[in-house]
Amino acid sequence: MTWSNYLDVRAQLEGAGLVLKDELQVDLPRDKFARCKVSGGDGERRGWYKLFTVGDLLTGAYGIWSATDPQSFKVSLPAADRKKLTADAWEAIKAKQKADSARAEAERAREIEAAAIKAGRWWRKLADAGESGYMAKKGFDATDLFGARVSKAGNLVVPVQDGAGKTYGLQVIFPSKAKGPRGERDKDFVPVGFAKKGHYFQIGLVQRGGVVLLCEGFATGASLRKATGLPVVVAFDAGNLLPVAQALHKAHKRDIRILICADDDYLTDAKTGKNPGRDAAATAAMAVEGAVVWPIFPGERPTDSKGPTDFNDLHVHPDGGLRMVAAQVEASLVTAGWRVPKRTRAADAAPQGGGESAATGQGGGASDRRAMSIMPLDDLVERFVPLDDGTGKYVFDLWTNKIAARDQMICLLPAGVRGDDIKRHPTYIERGAYFLDQVGFDPTGGDRMVKLNTWRGWPMQPAAGSCERLLELIEYLCSAEDNAREVYQWLLKWMAYPLQHPGAKMSSAVIMHGPQGTGKSTVFQCLAKIYGDYATVLNQRGLEDKFNADWVDSKLFILAEEVVTRAEMWHIKNELKELVTGEWIRVNPKNIAAYRQRNQVNIAYNSNENQPLPLDNDDRRHCVIYTPPALTEDYYDEVFLEIEAGGVAALYDHLLKLDLTGFHPKKRPPMTESKRALIALSSPSEQRFVLDWVSGDLGLPVCPALSTDVYAAYLKWCKSRGESRPRPDNQFHGAVSRLAGWEKKKARLQAGLNLHATSTEARHVLLPPSSAIGKDHRRPGENFPDGTSDQTWITSCALDFQTALRDETTIRRAFG
Repeated sequence: MTWSNYLDVRAQLEGAGLVLKDELQVDLPRDKFARCKVSGGDGERRGWYKLFTVGDLLTGAYGIWSATDPQSFKVSLPAADRKKLTADAWEAIKAKQKADSARAEAERAREIEAAAIKAGRWWRKLADAGESGYMAKKGFDATDLFGARVSKAGNLVVPVQDGAGKTYGLQVIFPSKAKGPRGERDKDFVPVGFAKKGHYFQIGLVQRGGVVLLCEGFATGASLRKATGLPVVVAFDAGNLLPVAQALHKAHKRDIRILICADDDYLTDAKTGKNPGRDAAATAAMAVEGAVVWPIFPGERPTDSKGPTDFNDLHVHPDGGLRMVAAQVEASLVTAGWRVPKRTRAADAAPQGGGESAATGQGGGASDRRAMSIMPLDDLVERFVPLDDGTGKYVFDLWTNKIAARDQMICLLPAGVRGDDIKRHPTYIERGAYFLDQVGFDPTGGDRMVKLNTWRGWPMQPAAGSCERLLELIEYLCSAEDNAREVYQWLLKWMAYPLQHPGAKMSSAVIMHGPQGTGKSTVFQCLAKIYGDYATVLNQRGLEDKFNADWVDSKLFILAEEVVTRAEMWHIKNELKELVTGEWIRVNPKNIAAYRQRNQVNIAYNSNENQPLPLDNDDRRHCVIYTPPALTEDYYDEVFLEIEAGGVAALYDHLLKLDLTGFHPKKRPPMTESKRALIALSSPSEQRFVLDWVSGDLGLPVCPALSTDVYAAYLKWCKSRGESRPRPDNQFHGAVSRLAGWEKKKARLQAGLNLHATSTEARHVLLPPSSAIGKDHRRPGENFPDGTSDQTWITSCALDFQTALRDETTIRRAFG
């Protein structure tokens, strides 16, 4: 059929941006729409139209789907064509156009929801921990995901979400363009048809009245977050900055301040006079009364090829870095007149820190806080967050990043201001509360359950310098071991791994013991200074105290000095094991309800005792090092002078750069002669008795024997060895029978152990492993003639053992 206005309608559709390659589709079924691509768009068919015939005219509706907006337009008819229509026909056309637009909107909503369901299902299947080659390329540790996830193929996946956390789509970021879709780009969005407009990805908690950084790309957002500690929102592209800014503004009832961290598209600016990144940021900032900052790079940028444009580029720039990112953002905040709580500023929150913590007496984040006796209501509400713990007695202090008593908050109120005024405050109402188990210590930033993080960033900044004497001292302390080089290298990597991977829990601990004055404490106290407030020195009294928050709450490293006394050694053995390998720690503060925290503590034990800790025979947790004698006083003077000259920061720098290839948190420590000696010293009496028996030290035949005779030999052994508390019979045999290859059983033997007896009797016998049995008492076929019954063999062995046990000469030789 030929329509008189066909070309005019086609021109209207193409003028709106629809790409029409074929003839127009007309009079489609009621619920079907014609779909096409859009000029300047991506590969998705976002254009739509619905045309129908009225006489020789075409009319209908069309638009471009963008997020939830179908952008519906009606086909306009020239005045001459409208005159051909009756009033009723014209009303019918308008009604159908309206209905088609409504159906298009409903169709788009169904498409968005279907994509969201699919994206949510894919997102839930992804691992929330892993390594990303893309993040490594962007200047981060490969395991730093900032809330993103990793696919089985190693691709980084970032969800496109709304403020409620609903996932609409996923951005898949490949390690390189070669591995991306069709080898053309390293990023892609899935699934087809998802809604991006106004949706985003958020890193950190956006609080009412606070500042949020808005940017385009995920890597840019990660750099901003790491440098400043401020909450960051990723809009994914410049075109989405305005919708996202408006969505944030609306969600927080206009009570947030948005600093838009723009990409500086300087090459496009030079060619066209337009800078898409900065222009889009300026438009978005104008709409929400925000501010704009873009990176200023040191030196010149190339003009003939793409150079650095965003804050991640500034982060990885040879002359840039996180501190420069933080400084530029901070300067923009000052220019805008926006006050940011000190706890979130770069020097406190960035992983590289700004000096040692207050605990070390060398400055740092907490040292410049001013003690307060009274706080204005607005500041107090910003500082304290209520906790829903079932009592209403506790709040979270955002200045200290710790749980505090509600009474502390009330005591800071100005005169005449009451607790009810806090509850009426808009920020207090809108921000809401958090559960106690949403408070956590998460240096990785990847635990999605942690909403209030007690981690405040590394307190010390690494610095190039000399730590040669410290490294020499560590190597010397390991030198008494036969495998000294292996032990030294393992120890350095054990020290370095948690520094390179904040929050890493090593499945091993270090025990260093030996003579006084060798430098054991010096080495590990230097390591503790790197951790600042996240390290502590623990002694016996602290370990036994029922209130343990001072040494377990938000700690990464514990130096245990002479932590176990002889009287308590066996009593707390299992508790110490749990500190090394347990997943959780129970934190029990005084006057505050106990709660649990993920165990991220790594432990080193120092002692001058020969037996600092008891170890199991099959211990896999501990690296045991016995130190050689102390060196000269002059040498230790050199070590201390190096420490005073910045040796700790230099050691930190050295450990951060140490190659950890092949090393991981579960890497078993090397076996040392010191560990073998400590295991032997820690062995219970029954194990030492068995070892002496099997090794031939007792002069008793190693063979099956009556359990009563073996126990009698054990009692004699205990008396001769000064073992004041022999194990009871049942415990002795229970422990020995659980040793590898040992067996206690009831067997029928010839009566009275008489090899000529014709009658038998049931007796309990203890059988050593066949590999331990002496050659004169091996099973039939080995030493006894073939055809000898087990009954005769066991009877003969038991008789030999009993005879030897009753022989005075043997007794004197074995037991003195």
